[in-house]
Amino acid sequence: MANDRAIERNTIVIGNKTYWARGKVRLFDASQQPGKIVIGESSAADNPHASEWNIDDLRGGIGVEIADPSKDADRAWWSTAQLRYKGRIILPRLTTETSSSPNAECSTLTGFKNEMYGTFSTEVHVYNNSTDTWGSSVRTLLNAATDAKQGLVGGTETLAVATGFDVDYATNSSTWARNTTDIKYVVFWKDLLWGISQAGQLYYTDDLSAAWSLDALLQLPDDYVTGLIVARRPDGEEAIYAATKVGLFIHDDVNQRFLQTDLQLPFHPNAGQGVRVWRGAIYFPAGNSVYKMQAGGDTTIVVPVGPDRDHGLPSDKRGVIVNLEPTHNDLIALLDASQASGVSAVKSRVSRGVGNHHGVTTNSKTGFSEILGYDERGWEAKWLGQSSGRSLTASEVSSAYNSYRLWWAANSNVYYQSLPIDVVNPLQVTGETYDTSATLETPWNDFNIRNQTKVALDVLVETDNPTTDETVQVEYATDYSESYTSLGTITTTGETKYRIPVGQDPIGEVFRAWKFRVTMNRGNTNTNTPQLIKLTLVWRSVVALLWGVAADIDVNEDSPDGRNTKQQIADLKESLGSGTLIEVTYRNDNTESQNYYMDMTDLQSLEEAGGEAEVGIFRTNFVEPRQTRDR
Repeated sequence: MANDRAIERNTIVIGNKTYWARGKVRLFDASQQPGKIVIGESSAADNPHASEWNIDDLRGGIGVEIADPSKDADRAWWSTAQLRYKGRIILPRLTTETSSSPNAECSTLTGFKNEMYGTFSTEVHVYNNSTDTWGSSVRTLLNAATDAKQGLVGGTETLAVATGFDVDYATNSSTWARNTTDIKYVVFWKDLLWGISQAGQLYYTDDLSAAWSLDALLQLPDDYVTGLIVARRPDGEEAIYAATKVGLFIHDDVNQRFLQTDLQLPFHPNAGQGVRVWRGAIYFPAGNSVYKMQAGGDTTIVVPVGPDRDHGLPSDKRGVIVNLEPTHNDLIALLDASQASGVSAVKSRVSRGVGNHHGVTTNSKTGFSEILGYDERGWEAKWLGQSSGRSLTASEVSSAYNSYRLWWAANSNVYYQSLPIDVVNPLQVTGETYDTSATLETPWNDFNIRNQTKVALDVLVETDNPTTDETVQVEYATDYSESYTSLGTITTTGETKYRIPVGQDPIGEVFRAWKFRVTMNRGNTNTNTPQLIKLTLVWRSVVALLWGVAADIDVNEDSPDGRNTKQQIADLKESLGSGTLIEVTYRNDNTESQNYYMDMTDLQSLEEAGGEAEVGIFRTNFVEPRQTRDR
């Protein structure tokens, strides 16, 4: 550069041109934090020097790993706690493991005549709710069950168990018979029992002791069918739908044929498993995706609603959806982590698809099977397996034993959770039983500020702890590193304040992004749960240090570098309108550490002479629009 240092006293270099300065050059802090505008009554969040991240409503559910503060305020990354209630995050419902489960994988669970029937390999067992045992087998199948339903056949309440080769059926636990038709999936409709074979042949009957009647043939390759349901047609009438590995097909009862619906997908080996109707719509799983198709109305709408949206699920908590179960408050999804996703090795046959979704699951036996619930606002974890890669195979929502429960089979064991049937508000429910622990991970939050320093000042935690045995531990991590710092474990009701950093001078902690992890535990009383009411991070953003320079330029004689006054005035005006940054310094510093790249924000004539004499004093101001040097 020609002139990049101010060699003489009382000079300033502007854009490599040297000027005389009248008086002293003034350096000032040009960075100012914008003030807050408060309308109405003030609150703690109106602190002009700090901001708050308040976490007290996570009803949007899990699935956001990195938050957009403008829209993800009600989302978590992962949690096993109940998130359905504003201002109350509590332990999950208690899970009960039934005793004496047969030593075999359970393939179906069915509520029948106020009892729970389970098929274990080729054996059928009935649960004894009084003794908590499954007892001896009441029926031996020729093959493992592929489906089981209960309904009326010929006016008689009947349990039908399909195996793909035959159908075993019972009118009570001791009265069984076998029909040798190759039915794989069954459904009850129009006072008939309908079944479909692995090859896609649809049958119906009103008498299982006789031969089935042939109906439509689904024109797809062998083993493409994954289930049957009954749902509304677009005209409002009911029809049978066949779930397949390439989408959903509707049965034309009049013409005995299957027709494609608008829910058509590329081939997926797990598509359609556990398809269900819930709140008037069809929910169709594919891997860990779920598509919602409105079953009735003039316009068919298909939208993805599965837990694979946004950022999906943590990599060790993904699996294949093997069943959906409708309840009063949630649509339950069983994710089996023991199955391979099939994404990397699928058949070449595809069909036209609808929408976009992530649709990727982890490799087999690398994650934890889990149960999730969907309530049209978001997903919530209901249960998490304790061992990696274990199976999750069957489920049923039933009022057997006069108790409304969700039943499921995992790793050759059978479990159940009680489900609410009326009041669900945790502040109004007494006698609810809770599991022993839960974790909550918030998303990473950078508050959409990436070019300013952020400093954490305080963490405020408001809890309700019934006793000292019910605890809430709060940890935090910074800058996308999953290395957590514990703030402490809370055992008393009220608000607990932690100064950052804990146990040291509370000078705050610089961070780019922040997340919390909360662990909740209870003691031996299963009707107690700690309640997280609100979690708050108090933080401040620090505007990057930007320097300004103010100087009165003396243009009454030639400049130190020999330019006349007319040229100096022209150069100042050119600097004002240059559009690019201008190098400014008033120091003779060989390191050039005090050379700044600035905008000229002001040029005022203080004593400019008129007429032909182009001389005078000009007041100038320069500011850094961004930090131009590390300091």
